[in-house]
Amino acid sequence: MNMLVSLVSRHNKVFFRNRTLVFFSLLSVLILIVLYAIFLQKTQLNAIEQAVPLTPAVELMVNEWMIAGLLSIIAVTTTLGVFSIYVKDLEMKTTADFLTTAASRMKIQLSYIISALIVGFTMSVFAFICCEIYLVIVGGKLLSLIAFLKVIGILLISVLLSCSINLFIVLFIKTQAAFSTLSTIIGTAIGFFCGVYVPMAALLSYVQSMIQFFPISHTTVLLRQVLMEDSITKVFLGNEEAAHNYKLSFGIVYDINATTISSAVSLSFIGCTIVAVVVLSVAIYVRRYK
Repeated sequence: MNMLVSLVSRHNKVFFRNRTLVFFSLLSVLILIVLYAIFLQKTQLNAIEQAVPLTPAVELMVNEWMIAGLLSIIAVTTTLGVFSIYVKDLEMKTTADFLTTAASRMKIQLSYIISALIVGFTMSVFAFICCEIYLVIVGGKLLSLIAFLKVIGILLISVLLSCSINLFIVLFIKTQAAFSTLSTIIGTAIGFFCGVYVPMAALLSYVQSMIQFFPISHTTVLLRQVLMEDSITKVFLGNEEAAHNYKLSFGIVYDINATTISSAVSLSFIGCTIVAVVVLSVAIYVRRYK
């Protein structure tokens, strides 16, 4: 147990002490913020203006929409950043050095997973707190205790999902060069597949289906539903049709085969994905090192 704790501590220190690694783990988030400031916010405000007058409440609602996507992306990129340490250790034979100690191969692998979960959750919660402070500064209200706990719970689920998927992917990566390419692809695509860069309504139907069946996008949906609940009620007061159309157009709810997907269904889909990916990862790992 002490060996496992020591390995996890080592991975955490390597991540946080490497400023370049931390920066690139957050690069996708920084790009999203820039794109949002340049045109994403204006695009959404122009669309909403067709249904309701623009007010500070509308701008706050749009900010919450962006923040939900940002938090989902952080869970993916930070956990992936920790797995870059695993790939580097594998290529530099550091993992082989660990095997000369009392640590087993399974324990070493588990240490990277635990580290990814700790780093991902820590960074996600820190980002959420910073975003909540920002929302209050621009005129929003603090989330209620129940809503706050819901967001924390969704962030934990988001990190678990992101970590399991990233683990499965990096099991096939052997070199830092290959990982760098993979990281670039994921960092570029994750915002799109979380429905952040382009409103759902602007996409072709088959592309919408791709996003709707992408598990990580459901964490974005869950976060939006909690963060934006009060704002949507206030902005579309009494206009249920306009509110529903807005939710569909901007990925706050998913509609599949004319059926609106509930939060319970999204959570079930996420849970099944985590279990399936973990089982596959364990099977691949055991088969490789049996």
